[in-house]
Amino acid sequence: MPPRQRRPRPKVSLWARFRWWLLVAHSPLQIRNSLCRLRSSRYPLLDLIRMFIPYPSWYYPIQGPHSLRELIEDEQNGYPIINAHFGEIHNLRAIPVWRWRDTPLRSIYRLYELHLSGRYALMGWETEDFFGRTDWKLEDIPDPQDPDPLRYAVVASIMEELHEAVNWRLGLGLRRNKQHVFREEDGDPWPPFTPEILPKWTAKVPPLDKDLLRQSIPASSIDNDGNLRLDNSGKAPHFARRHIVTTRGWLYTV
Repeated sequence: MPPRQRRPRPKVSLWARFRWWLLVAHSPLQIRNSLCRLRSSRYPLLDLIRMFIPYPSWYYPIQGPHSLRELIEDEQNGYPIINAHFGEIHNLRAIPVWRWRDTPLRSIYRLYELHLSGRYALMGWETEDFFGRTDWKLEDIPDPQDPDPLRYAVVASIMEELHEAVNWRLGLGLRRNKQHVFREEDGDPWPPFTPEILPKWTAKVPPLDKDLLRQSIPASSIDNDGNLRLDNSGKAPHFARRHIVTTRGWLYTV
């Protein structure tokens, strides 16, 4: 009886192997999910590859940053700045490599952009995402040393209000690692927590210069006392200390 001939092994191209890996394999990089998140791009694979290139550094720089006037006038212009920075933010947050390269200071400046342009609902989502980043400790956020004194004052006020909002969540039993502590009865005491520490650099940031403010933003955004008016009913204390009239409620969503 003649020996059985072996079937030749099928030749599988590298491209076929790569496609199989994208469809089946799992890794902390979540390549397949990341490509799905980038599907609105013309070149999702190329965009994903670019995210792995540490240029100009591994951490992304702050977008912009834009002046107060640019953001205040963004609404009447159809929100080109906000749409460019936040149009795909929910998809980007689901891409591991993008999250690794994002920074807490970038998040603070995103809150600044949303606050000045009046996109308060997006502020709530940004705050909740910040709270869920366990590696983003408030006390470790560096001083941006912003060269624009008006922008610097607003950013410092946001930092101080965010500090209170984070500790408010912790006081309710919410935890940044999602290991929340719940009370069994409404009358039970609130669970103890270790409060987060405010970075020291905010204390040295002076209030808005009212003369510079009048020269820099539309008159409609300045009240009768010369303060920056973002919300007529706002009484946020850290903002008020720097001549800013606005609300802080959107930092307290849960």
